[in-house]
Amino acid sequence: MSLQKLVLYNYKFCPFAARAVLALAETKQPYENVEIDLSVPRPDWYLKDINPYGQVPALKVNDKDIILESLFVAEYIADLHPESGLWPTDALQRAQTRYLIHHWGTHTQPALHKASFTLDPTDAQQRHQAFIDQLEKIDHLLCSAHKTSQPGLNGDGPFFLGSQFTFADLALASFLTRVPLVEVYQKGFVFPKENPKLKRFLEWSDAVVKRETVVKALPSTEELVPIYKKWFK
Repeated sequence: MSLQKLVLYNYKFCPFAARAVLALAETKQPYENVEIDLSVPRPDWYLKDINPYGQVPALKVNDKDIILESLFVAEYIADLHPESGLWPTDALQRAQTRYLIHHWGTHTQPALHKASFTLDPTDAQQRHQAFIDQLEKIDHLLCSAHKTSQPGLNGDGPFFLGSQFTFADLALASFLTRVPLVEVYQKGFVFPKENPKLKRFLEWSDAVVKRETVVKALPSTEELVPIYKKWFK
């Protein structure tokens, strides 16, 4: 498919918009970036012409069509470049990819947020444990990934489906980079890295956050700390 003219409406510190940024980086798709500051009211032109909900990311295609919501934007970009291998061709792996992303958003991310941002020290320990419980479930999903005979998608890691970086890794990378915030904001929290039920999760997380595109495209923990601290106060 010929290259499309893409304009990405983005906010550097938004973990959802990061999905689109990473998809563009992984596919080497050229695009124009328009920064939308989520810490202030959205400009009228953005609400009127791009996204009436004021969210990011939004993707304008060929100066006319608009795609909203981070997963749909990232999936469109991946579909433009099937040679990138971001979407597995195996139906089971595609289904498991969608479920891993769904499970993180529905269960794991809320637990991470609660564990990171609590002002009640008596409640913190319970929230921390609930977060670890969710990571153990993610570990189970990682270990249960469907194996194929296709190189890079045989389930051996370190990424979700094998040695190949795919859509599940891309969709959750920006959230994995935020896991260390628990230890930053909750000084009493020590991540149980020796927990055998987190072995696969830790291998996966380490590989994803060290991916070159992730390192280059996403803000570091040091950049994120003051941003979240401002909101936390």
